[in-house]
Amino acid sequence: MQVLKDELRHKIMLEAEHLFLQKGYARTSLQMIADKVNISKSNLYHYFKSKEELFYELTDGAAEGLKSLILRFRDKRFDLHTGAREYQVLLTEEVISLLLAQKYGLLLIMEQAQGTRYEGLRTSLIDMFALKMAPLLSDEDNCELLAQIMARNLLDGAVQIIKNRVRPRDVRTNLNRLVEYHTKGINALLK
Repeated sequence: MQVLKDELRHKIMLEAEHLFLQKGYARTSLQMIADKVNISKSNLYHYFKSKEELFYELTDGAAEGLKSLILRFRDKRFDLHTGAREYQVLLTEEVISLLLAQKYGLLLIMEQAQGTRYEGLRTSLIDMFALKMAPLLSDEDNCELLAQIMARNLLDGAVQIIKNRVRPRDVRTNLNRLVEYHTKGINALLK
């Protein structure tokens, strides 16, 4: 009996994930999820108390991974001054691990979190990355604007990679290219 409950819970989570990715948090209802799973809405409440609880079940692991990555980033582990190649390898491997482990949770947080506690997280990440990049570009006119653009491009590129690449090798290859492009761009400006 417990196996059937676990299977149904898993099916609810898969269908909810699909609907949230397709429609977003705000435009997905518990009734839609129940209909997709072919159960009543009241039966759905036996597994999840609310749409919010279900969304966070799908995204909290990704958010914790991002938080851990951000803490390492803040601790200057990804400092460009450690050398472009070292920076690239560290950043790429840390991000790849997170992208592969939490692909759909990250996509939900980055693209479909309107109306949740993660709604402003994408903008906050871009601002944080830009804040780290701006001092490196301080000799450039409009260094803060340039840092914002570069940070947005880096994050948007990573999101596009995980949206369009399924195989881990493809994710790794494309993310390496993105980070190399990003790192060489910053280094070219520093010359």
